[in-house]
Amino acid sequence: MVGRGTDSVDSVVPMKNLTKNGISPLDLLILQALQSGATPDTASKELEKHGYVLSRENVKNRIDELVKKGVIIEHNNSEDSKKDDKIKWILVDPSKLFDNQWYTFIKTQNPLFERRVIPYSEMYSNLVEISRQSGIVTAIDLVQGEGQNYDFILRLVTNETSVFEEMIEKIRSLGWVHSVDSKPIHVLEGVGLSKSTLTKVHSNYFYDPIKIPDFEAYLKCIRNVYRAYDGYIKEEGASKQKVTKKKDSVVFDDNIDQSKK
Repeated sequence: MVGRGTDSVDSVVPMKNLTKNGISPLDLLILQALQSGATPDTASKELEKHGYVLSRENVKNRIDELVKKGVIIEHNNSEDSKKDDKIKWILVDPSKLFDNQWYTFIKTQNPLFERRVIPYSEMYSNLVEISRQSGIVTAIDLVQGEGQNYDFILRLVTNETSVFEEMIEKIRSLGWVHSVDSKPIHVLEGVGLSKSTLTKVHSNYFYDPIKIPDFEAYLKCIRNVYRAYDGYIKEEGASKQKVTKKKDSVVFDDNIDQSKK
């Protein structure tokens, strides 16, 4: 549910989760500066462009506070980082920044549209275009299979329900859409730990959007694939040799029969 703003410019935090977690517009500016590659030392220059004058120490303290609150789950800058080391990436808990999160399920129909069948690739492109216009979609997945209730799954986050509703209407207006169903994502209250052991925080949300395979498990899988492939090649080679020998034997027998005649 979206809250209301106040008359005071300094205390305008209109959204429930931003208010509940004590996140000010200044904090959001700091997150954006870090996301764009600023260092804790140079972020203050970016903030000055928006009228905020803070010392480098104040900026660092606010970043530390965002880590303690669990807003920043993880980033690449540490105590051992040099002064000019950039925070090249930050992983942020969306449940602390967005009031509303949904999974939207889309069932397709594929009628003859303009005398042609619409491929999934074109449907996907339509969704990407609408998603970029709204700016609230974090993932689009195509799930294919017989007899299921949906073909696409979208994950959405926003503080403005009107933007969400407008986007859903745009999706419904697509000629190939049969039905659209959205379910809110509920965050369980509790205490947890962030992924990094260096930043232990009170957290109630697990968010790990970029997953990299474990090295040892990946190595084992690759070796198994190559073993299976090598076995297949050897089996195919042996099978071809048997066929060739059989053909040669048949030709040889035919020649013997013809010579007898």
